Order: sequence, then C-alpha cells, then structure tokens
Amino acid sequence: METREVLKVEHLRKAYRGQDVLKDVTFSLESGTATALVGPAGAGKTTLFRILAGMAFPDGGSVSLFGSSGEAELRKARQQAGFLVDAAFGKKTFSVGKNLFLLAGLYGKPDKRYIRHLMKRLKISETDIGGKRVSWILPDAQKRYALASALAHRPRLLILDEALTDADTEDLEPMCSLLDELREEGAALLLSGSGTERLRSVCSEVLLLNEGIIAGPTPMAELIKREDPEEDP
Repeated sequence: METREVLKVEHLRKAYRGQDVLKDVTFSLESGTATALVGPAGAGKTTLFRILAGMAFPDGGSVSLFGSSGEAELRKARQQAGFLVDAAFGKKTFSVGKNLFLLAGLYGKPDKRYIRHLMKRLKISETDIGGKRVSWILPDAQKRYALASALAHRPRLLILDEALTDADTEDLEPMCSLLDELREEGAALLLSGSGTERLRSVCSEVLLLNEGIIAGPTPMAELIKREDPEEDP
C-alpha cells in the first residue's frame, strides 16, 4: 500500500497560566499506520489531542491535516478525521443507534450499512445497547459507543484519546480488531495511553511524551523488549 502523510505537527507549543504543557512537539503520521502516544498523566497528551481536534489553539508551531494548514482549511480537513477527546458527543435523549446516524449525517449522507457494521463489530445490538438512550448505558458500553461515534463517518484519520483505557477486557478484542481492520484499509491511527500494554496489538510504533517533550517514533517491538526483556513480541 502506498503511504501518504495525513498529519504533520511541527514545533507545537502550548502553555497554561505560564506553565509549558507542550514545549516543542514534532511528528507525522502516514496513511495505513497505527501509532501509540504514550506518557504519564499530565504529560500533555490530551492537550495535544485537543489542539489537533480544533478544541484548543497552540501558542506556536503548526498542524497540517491532509496537506491543509491554516484554520479555515483545517476546519474542512477535520471532516475527514475522527476524534475522541474528552467525552463522546451525543444527544442524551436519543438512543445510541440514532446518535450514530446523526453523527454520520453531520458529514454527509449516513452510510446505514456501514453504521450497522460498526454496531455489530462493537456488540451494540439494537435490541439492547443500541436502543437505549446514551445517558442510560453503562460505562463499559460507553467505551464502545464512544469508539463507534468517532468512526461513524468513515474517517481517514483517527485521533483517539484513551479509547482503550478502562475498557472491559472482553471488549478489547472486538475494539482492537476493528481498529486494525481500519488501518489495513488505509486509515491512519493515533491512540493515547499511559502505557503500551493495551496498545500493543494495534500500534506498530510509539511516540513517548513526557513533560511536554516528545521522543520517537520507536518501533513497538523494540519498546516491548526494553520493558519486558524476557518477552518475545
């Protein structure tokens, strides 16, 4: 598969109340790749993702999506991306299924077959979770709904903050399997987490973010060897 740069971040900086959160962040993503962004709480992962999603503005540096830069062009380019930052969007009085169709409709005509495919893969049954109001579903189902909401419009780039963190163990396999399938179809993935354990089966490389400074990318297999010298990846 021919790779193509879909996201480029150069020298990104962000400070809150005089404290640097992102100091000089530079990296890029290509289509058909899956990258883990790993760092401890407070490292700046969510701040970075909020900037990429257009929910916050950097103090310096630049972001380019699909070759587009500048706020006007970025707003349009973000329609080709799926973001999961903070809480998933949804009308609380609507069912899970109806919300997914609503979200997809914001980007054009919803692909009903694709949304049903998502619901099936993520075990969101119309007779169970899919038919319930978003405000009524349990935390484990919220994780699956949140992932589905980011995918509803078939994005070419996925920016997912802690999407696999705290998900029930039995839900991890279908979630990871779906993400791997999307990568094979050409989507670029960037998933954050505090460690690599839940990201190993999806991501092949790792960016390390700590105290606002990014390092990498490092091959996931190499990092696993460092963390677990006796483990055969």
